[in-house]
Amino acid sequence: MSTAPHTTHNAPILLLADPVMAAPIVAAVAAQAPGLQLLPYSRTLDDATLARVQVVLGWRFPAGLAPRLPALRWVCSMAAGVEKLLAPDLPASVLVSRVVDPDQALGMAQYVAAMVLRQVRGLDTYRQQQQARQWVRHPMAAARHRVCVLGWGAVGQACGQALQALGLPVQGWRRSSGPLHDALAQADIVVNTLPLTPATQGLLDAQAWQAMPRGGYFINVARGGHVVEPDLIAAVQAGQLAGAALDVQATEPMPDDDPLWQVPGITITPHIAAQSSPSTVASQFVAGLQALEAGQALPHPVDRALGY
Repeated sequence: MSTAPHTTHNAPILLLADPVMAAPIVAAVAAQAPGLQLLPYSRTLDDATLARVQVVLGWRFPAGLAPRLPALRWVCSMAAGVEKLLAPDLPASVLVSRVVDPDQALGMAQYVAAMVLRQVRGLDTYRQQQQARQWVRHPMAAARHRVCVLGWGAVGQACGQALQALGLPVQGWRRSSGPLHDALAQADIVVNTLPLTPATQGLLDAQAWQAMPRGGYFINVARGGHVVEPDLIAAVQAGQLAGAALDVQATEPMPDDDPLWQVPGITITPHIAAQSSPSTVASQFVAGLQALEAGQALPHPVDRALGY
């Protein structure tokens, strides 16, 4: 058990998370730093309480909240992605950092590997045959499909390493790597792990799908905002893409009438590829708080201009 860092005037730490996620985070922080006061956000919190908040831990700023936090010094994201915390009205003086969880990268790599293998080994075909009680064998060599991983940070590299271990040739793409469409043209499978920034919003559109070889496959474990979803649907329905596996969508939770639900070839999962460990979030947050109070550099700082 670690000693709780001292915060000026014992100010409350505002927790921006839904109730399901908030409870285990509160428990994990309490176990490691019992003196800290975590205050789950509620619309009923008054201005006097919010005015004392110097630190925020969470994943999304409710609209209009940032100006109600005049003493705010630091925002810590509970996950690798930070775009939901970079509110337009967040003062430039506020520091932003993020949690980096190795298990999250591993979880995403496992999800990606599972979806790639399901596609390249034709497992959906055999599931359909089982339902029809058809015992039919199809010739199949070991898969050698070319993979392009968009984003070559911790998550992208973990995904690439897992796929390379399965015998698939992998190319990682960064913005500095050259034109995106040139990389897509060399890929049978595209895996998206990019951060969502103004530069990557809507990056994967009709032109991107046309750049890929016909019959390619797409896997998204990053953010739904990277994808122009009507263009993706059209590409799958036209056969330009064989399909897609989407763990993230533009609107989450997806409404009942979202057209993605009913597209043959598109697999939907509810943002479950990986989740940060509460104990990891707690330990890195406490370490960050100690650094903040000591005037030291924060671990895993975010460049707000770049968005990651």
